[in-house]
Amino acid sequence: MKRKNYELRLHALAAVFGLVAWGIPLGLYFITGDWRHSAVSFGGNCLLCLLAYLLHRLDDAYISGIVADLSSLVDILTELEEREVFPGEEDTLLSKLQNKVIKLARILKEKSNVEKQEQENTKELVSDISHQLKTPISNLKMYSSFLEDAGLSEEKRQEYVGIIRLSVERLDFLSANLIKISRLESGLIHLDMRSQSLSETVLKAVKDVYPKAKKRGVEISYREEGEFVLPHDRNWTAEAVFNLLDNGVKYAREGSGVALAIRKLGTFVEVSVEDENGPIPEGERAKIFTRFYRGENGRNREGIGVGLYLSREIAVKQGGYMNLRITEKGNVFCIVMGV
Repeated sequence: MKRKNYELRLHALAAVFGLVAWGIPLGLYFITGDWRHSAVSFGGNCLLCLLAYLLHRLDDAYISGIVADLSSLVDILTELEEREVFPGEEDTLLSKLQNKVIKLARILKEKSNVEKQEQENTKELVSDISHQLKTPISNLKMYSSFLEDAGLSEEKRQEYVGIIRLSVERLDFLSANLIKISRLESGLIHLDMRSQSLSETVLKAVKDVYPKAKKRGVEISYREEGEFVLPHDRNWTAEAVFNLLDNGVKYAREGSGVALAIRKLGTFVEVSVEDENGPIPEGERAKIFTRFYRGENGRNREGIGVGLYLSREIAVKQGGYMNLRITEKGNVFCIVMGV
């Protein structure tokens, strides 16, 4: 009802009360001729009118209070707070509405926090990309300018060309891995979660890393405790296992081995990769899954420090997780997934 119509009806009702308050006493006076009866009737009618007016004011004050509380309830949404305006223990429509508003505020707050975290991740990713690209690009600029020297010897020319080739290969490797990270973190990848053989997925990773292992003289052993069929994305899970195997082979000594195993842990399945490369120092264990982190023993090895990070992200995206166990000879990296 519009405010103007409400006021018109209220004034009309007040006029009716006024007519009744005066009309009944006058009627009694004309009928009985006794002004005392008319005075009593008039007093009673005035009292009723006063009570009606007070009731109206009380009702108006109550409604104004409710509107003010509803306004505060709206503030909960705008400020994303989780405070109560109405008593939560009361089973009323207003308390039920309040619970829904608080729940909505909680959802919006969580969504806002996720968006802020995504923005921070994007900033960090851009910063990391800039840092990682700086060295190979600088090398390309510097050594390509050296090649412009007409008096450069053929030996030096070949040396500089080799450095440029290595820089280009590093840029290619770096860009490929950064694309994987950015697609995974930004949610551009739709995981194809199918119920399929985990053994076939793992063997796909073994096939990809085998040439490198053979070249380095590293033996890969494989053991599985049964055939496991569970929902997972084959390509990305194979990528995660490949990163663990590649990491183990890369740091392995010639003649050493890398053990790959699949076993069941209650309602989970564990894919483990055990190496003989010596235990990771305790001070580095909390950092190894960080993007672009490389330990002391990896400074002079190929790579940019994204393999373990990618494997963990892939596991988490599929509802699993990664952990690290230390042995006397080395380390065991595990991907754990629900059946």
